[in-house]
Amino acid sequence: MDRAAFFAHLTVTDPVLFRDGMTAAQRAGLSLKLDVWARWYAHAHPVSYLAAALGQIYRETGGRMEPVLEAFAPDRETAAQRLQAAWEAGRLKWVRQPYWERDETGRRPLGGGDIQLTHRRNYIAAETRLSDRFGVSIGLSENYDLILDPVVSAHVAFAGMIEGWFRSCKLDDFCSDAGFDYAAARDIVNGDAGLIGDEIARNCEVFEAALRAAGADRAFGPPEVDIDWPS
Repeated sequence: MDRAAFFAHLTVTDPVLFRDGMTAAQRAGLSLKLDVWARWYAHAHPVSYLAAALGQIYRETGGRMEPVLEAFAPDRETAAQRLQAAWEAGRLKWVRQPYWERDETGRRPLGGGDIQLTHRRNYIAAETRLSDRFGVSIGLSENYDLILDPVVSAHVAFAGMIEGWFRSCKLDDFCSDAGFDYAAARDIVNGDAGLIGDEIARNCEVFEAALRAAGADRAFGPPEVDIDWPS
């Protein structure tokens, strides 16, 4: 894969997602995701699956392409305050019970990561599934902020969408001989495909075009840097 061609497509050929160019942080976040995919996923999955994940991540991170806390807050306390204010103002009508309140551990299991992981049960489930799939011990149940580690977060996004960790569907469900239904695949992450499916499809199609322009569909290649799980 020609990484320079990939980034040139996103910033010059079709800069719809990065109209002002790409910051160093955006480029680093994307590069790391490509490295994670290259080491652990490229041999078994098509580039359309990576494009599907990147398109969702673009939405979930507000285009930052790196793990974030919900409400783009600097810490969980600030995030909880912002979410509470939005809820009281009636802007979170789908929320029945504030999930950002402190749980039985005294921590706030609000959203974090490349794909926003919320609720203690989902942090515990991600920890268990990472262990089952990769044989690693990542203490998400004891430290929710480990979801902000870029390698951990990329794995949760990729493996979560491949295996269906977030909802009752997974990437395979949207792939057919006719192609990949990126709009409908929004339901893997959240049940709002009817509202923003077209936006998600646009994101994914841009990333897929960039990957194909870089030759990722023919030979993805190895990671550019030595990448591994956090110690």
